[in-house]
Amino acid sequence: MKGAEGMATESEAWAGTLEALVESHLKSDGIAIESATSPLSSGASDDEIRRVISQVQEKLQAVSPLMIRKPGHIAKSAYTLGDQVGMLPCSEKSDILVFVQGVGQVLTEGRATMTFLVGGPAKGADVFITMADAKTGEIIGLIRLYPGSGFLHPAEDTFGQSLDEHLADMSIGSARKNAKARAH
Repeated sequence: MKGAEGMATESEAWAGTLEALVESHLKSDGIAIESATSPLSSGASDDEIRRVISQVQEKLQAVSPLMIRKPGHIAKSAYTLGDQVGMLPCSEKSDILVFVQGVGQVLTEGRATMTFLVGGPAKGADVFITMADAKTGEIIGLIRLYPGSGFLHPAEDTFGQSLDEHLADMSIGSARKNAKARAH
């Protein structure tokens, strides 16, 4: 039986698909999207931008387990990414930073058989969409999507409706407009 195998190419493709999905749902109601890596008018070099992005990502990785365990503390302003988010070029013209994270695993045939026979990890994925204030770094929202083993199906089919429902609960983007339409 083989050990864990990396799937870098597939992971990058899945990450791009999730990012595009979230972006399209936010854009559909006229929300402007700016890339964090775009220098805009900041005059920052690519190295400076990458360094700040790395710092923000490290901070997000540090607070994510806490947010996932105790999401109720988000409403109490308990989590922050720190002031360095204000150094991102996109912070100048943005109100909210959106981070899309996903983890998943696909089992080889041998591993799936072993899991069936003796138990163990199953195929599945979790997707986390974190929203932070672009000036202060305060975490203002967390969306958790659990598509189960169907995460390899088309992203819109797997995540679209659930994402809209969560955005509607937060009164964000196209979901707010769609929720208002359903209410009438």
